[in-house]
Parts: sequence; C-alpha cells; structure tokens
Amino acid sequence: MFGKFFGSKQQEKKEPQLDPKTEALLNAIQKRSQEDPLVGAKLGAKEVFQRLLDGMKDSKGVHVESLLTALGALAGYACQANLRAQALAKGMPETAPFQVIGTKDGKQYFFGDPYALAGSQYSVWSLVGGAAQHAGAKDFPDLNEILQHTIAVLGSEQFGIPRVPDNHKPSDTPLNYLKALWPTLLPTIKLFCPNPVDWPILYSLAIQEAIYAGKEAIEPGLAFRIVMESAIPMSKVDLANA
Repeated sequence: MFGKFFGSKQQEKKEPQLDPKTEALLNAIQKRSQEDPLVGAKLGAKEVFQRLLDGMKDSKGVHVESLLTALGALAGYACQANLRAQALAKGMPETAPFQVIGTKDGKQYFFGDPYALAGSQYSVWSLVGGAAQHAGAKDFPDLNEILQHTIAVLGSEQFGIPRVPDNHKPSDTPLNYLKALWPTLLPTIKLFCPNPVDWPILYSLAIQEAIYAGKEAIEPGLAFRIVMESAIPMSKVDLANA
C-alpha cells in the first residue's frame, strides 16, 4: 500500500537529504521554537498527515478508519520509542525504563511510564480526546477498560485488534501499519522534533487533523476509540521482533 509512495526499504534507512527549502524550514522552526516549543511538532504533524493522505489514497479516496488506525499505532509506539531514546541519551540500555513481560509464544511486551500515552495534558489520550470532543464526540472510550483488555490478550490473536463495528474496521492491523510506516517516517520525525519527548505529540496532532477532516465520515467518539484501540497495544510491542 505504501511502497510506491514511500520508496524501497533500502531508501527508508537513509537520512533525508536537506534541500534548501527544507533547511530554511528547519531554521525557521528553530527560531520560532523560542516562542512556541511545539512548533516543530505542529508543522511535522501536518507533514505526516499529508504524506499518509497521499500514500493511502486510492480511486475511492482515503479510508478514514485505516488512516486513524495507522496514526494511532504510530502515536502509541512513539510513546515507547521516546522512552527508549531518552534512556540511550543517558547512557542506559534502551530497555531500562520498561518492565518486560514475556508470553508463552515467546514474544516480549514493554510496559513503561504512561506519561506520554495518558498521563499529561500533552499525552495521546488528552490531545486526541480534546480533538474528538471539539469535533462533537457523543461517546468516549473507557481508557482503563482498553488497558485491561490489552493486558488480558497479550500474546493472543486478539492482541492489537481494534474492537470496532464491522463496518468501521481498518483495512489492516495496527501492527502491520506500524511495521510499514515507523522506519519510513522516523527520519522526518527527527528532523521536525529532535527531542524524542515531542514524537508522541507530533503524531497526536496529526490524529487531530484526521479527526477533524473525517468527522463527516465517522463519528468523532468512534474515531477516538479506533485510535486508542490501536495506540495502547502498539505502545507495548517489540517492534524489532514483530
């Protein structure tokens, strides 16, 4: 689905080349960041949102449930990646911030500080929920119930599968979107947000764009649920061995 737009796996590993336009943009971000610390995340969110719109578009347009699932998966994993990057920057093993849980099928899951996922005003939960409410959401997902379900189905076929009505199911699983998109987008994310703390914020702001753009096609409360049903399990996965 994304190969034509994002390029080959060999290309994905390369750092993006800075053309004059990009370099000028990044210089502007650096200057404006003194007034608005989140300017990089805001502009990066618009870039990611547009890239996914272009990459997921077919003759019928963009399947909004799939877009929300992909962005939710990326936002969730960004919470884990943020903690890994911070640990490495401190000279610690990147898995140091986590409680690692193994399952009978040999997989590992990482449980860490939920601050970026649901513990602050800039968390995925808060930023996405705020957009859903602003867009007119009527029902909201139960955060604790999703967390408990995620733990209950670790290592099973139900893990990471959004529990949504059949007519609102995404075209693929959160994990498959994550595996396809995370390594492709990461160099761009690092350009806009050198500080990994801002990575989950960038993806959450991109989700806000998706909720506002798709509110005529999908009820914002359901959009919020799709995002969190994708984000919470993907914040736990072992992407290196997925």
